[in-house]
Amino acid sequence: MALLQRNEFGIKDIGQSVTVPDNDVAKLMYYLNCVCFSIDCNDDPNIRRLTNYSNWSSLSVDEQKQLLVLCYALSPDVFDNKVFFQSDALCQNSSNKFYEISQVRHQVLAVSSIMVAGRARQVNKIMTYKMSWMRLYYIEPMQGLARRLGGQERQRRRESSRCVIS
Repeated sequence: MALLQRNEFGIKDIGQSVTVPDNDVAKLMYYLNCVCFSIDCNDDPNIRRLTNYSNWSSLSVDEQKQLLVLCYALSPDVFDNKVFFQSDALCQNSSNKFYEISQVRHQVLAVSSIMVAGRARQVNKIMTYKMSWMRLYYIEPMQGLARRLGGQERQRRRESSRCVIS
């Protein structure tokens, strides 16, 4: 485990400002991108496709379902106080920020690796966030996409169960 502290000199924000489209799919793709940036899991081309939030509109309905399932499996409770830390102070004027582990020693306790989908992943970065970020990029989009995909599934079942006599 690594011990991290805010007032260590050399603290450097390694993130960058991004613009995320105002769409539940794009927001969940951004959330997944943040997860993968923190635990370095963008080595799979299928994962990379699901983290490219600028191209959210190119995802098929099946890929949107995969995204929903993956985000559910990689929910914040898996990473909270291990890789993700709620800290308004460390976020400063942003809703989230990324830090290198070596650059924020002695503030919070971070694990050096985490098991994700049966594989150990090295934790090289942490992300701090405000609750407004978590609501905007995880909680509300998960609810919205699940509601939309569930509605499409109910509509498909209704249409397939109709009996047409000609």
